[in-house]
Amino acid sequence: MPKNALGKGLDALISDTLEPGAVQENVLNIKIKDIVPNRDQPRKNFDEKGIRELALSIKENGLIQPVVVRKKEDKYELIVGERRYKAVKKAGLTEIPALVKDYSENKLIELALIENIQREDLNAIEEALAFKNILERDMITQEELSKKVGKSRSYIANMIRILDLPKTIRDHVSRGTISVGQAKALLSLENSGEQEEIAKKIINEPVTVRELEGIVRKRGVPRGTNKKELDPFIDDIEEKLRDKFSTKVKIDYNAGKGQIKIDFYSNEELERIVEEIFE
Repeated sequence: MPKNALGKGLDALISDTLEPGAVQENVLNIKIKDIVPNRDQPRKNFDEKGIRELALSIKENGLIQPVVVRKKEDKYELIVGERRYKAVKKAGLTEIPALVKDYSENKLIELALIENIQREDLNAIEEALAFKNILERDMITQEELSKKVGKSRSYIANMIRILDLPKTIRDHVSRGTISVGQAKALLSLENSGEQEEIAKKIINEPVTVRELEGIVRKRGVPRGTNKKELDPFIDDIEEKLRDKFSTKVKIDYNAGKGQIKIDFYSNEELERIVEEIFE
C-alpha cells in the first residue's frame, strides 16, 4: 500500500488494496439481518448522539455512501462503515446498500483501522490496541505498519507504550481526562504507584505536559541529592534524546562524569535505537 494512501480517501484506498483475484461487484441492497459486525473493529465506543442524528438524516435523504462488506458463509461481514450500519438500524430500515469485496482476514483488520484513523474516530487506547493487534497478528515491524497506516514509526511506538500504564490511567486516556502527552510523561516514572498518584493530581489540578514533565523529572532525583534543581543543560539533552529515540532516556551526571541510560522494550526496539545511533 502506498505510504500516502491515507490522503487519497477511503474509496481509492479500498480500490488500491483489493486482493489479487478478487472481483469488484456492484452495490447491492443487503438485508440488515444478514450483516454481522467485524469482531476486530478497533473502535469500541460510538457517539450515540451522532448515530441518532445520522439516522434522522438517513430517514430523510437515504444513505449516500454504501458500507463495504465481504461474504462470510451465509452472512456478510462488515468491513467499513459500522457507524452507518448502526444508524441505518436505528432508522428502522431493513436493507442497506453495500459494496461486496473479497478480503483476507488481515486485510479486514487493516482497513477497519485505516478507516478510523482517517476519520480520527479512535481514542488513543483503541488506536494503540489496534496497532498492537496488527503487529502481533501480521508479524510485521513497526516500520512496515507505519507505511500501511501513514503514521511515523515513533508515533506508533509511543502509542503502544501507553498500554504499559496501569488500567486506571488507561481508562482516563480513553475518556480524554488525561492527554496522550501527559500519559507519555507518566511513563518516565518506573513505579505504577507513583504513576497513579501523579495521575490523580493532574486530573484534579490540570497541568500542561511541560509542567508534568518537570514534576516527573523531580520525582526521578534520588533522595539525598544536593542539587536544588536539575541542570537545565542536562534536562535539555534528555528531552532531545527522548524525542529522537521515542523512549525513556535518563542521564546520571556528577562532576563531569556520568551515564546515559536508554530504555527499550523489545529486540526490535533495541535494533531500531542502534540503527538511529549509527545513522
